[in-house]
Amino acid sequence: MATCSLNKNLLRTNTCGYSLPEVKDIYLANYTDVSSATPSYSCESGVTLPDIGLVSGATFYHIEPAKNSVTFTDELVVEDNGNKYRTHTITFNLTGKYDKDMVCPVDALALGRFFVVVATADGEYLTLGRTSGLEASAQSVAGGGDTNGVTVTLSANVTEAAVPLGEAAIKKVKGTE
Repeated sequence: MATCSLNKNLLRTNTCGYSLPEVKDIYLANYTDVSSATPSYSCESGVTLPDIGLVSGATFYHIEPAKNSVTFTDELVVEDNGNKYRTHTITFNLTGKYDKDMVCPVDALALGRFFVVVATADGEYLTLGRTSGLEASAQSVAGGGDTNGVTVTLSANVTEAAVPLGEAAIKKVKGTE
């Protein structure tokens, strides 16, 4: 549960280094296949999702998006009456040609609800939609120009910020446990 008091300094570092937050991989599990995913919530030592439980036979599905096509947001929404919540959104393009083997996966992405993990190029793994699952809010199949391919947008209103994964959860997502 979030605390409402700031308890850490938020300072710019003075070290030199590159940061590459580009999303290189997306992992999706059907939302109903996730049996447990409870964060370890400590503002002193950091917030992570240490492990993820899946129902028997379930798995995470790996999507390699088109290069530089992924954006995700974790946006705070404040309504006129003062209610606050967050909206998680991810938009990505699928690679490969649209053929007979793409119809069913594209339909599944349009109609399903998903527990989403994004893997960034600098090694971070973040959950989106943990509390309610992300659903398609837009999808298009285009051809004949520079915008060839399939574009998918998944989103959900949620009650927590995106949570980084711990090592055991990353192994579960990648299928290497």
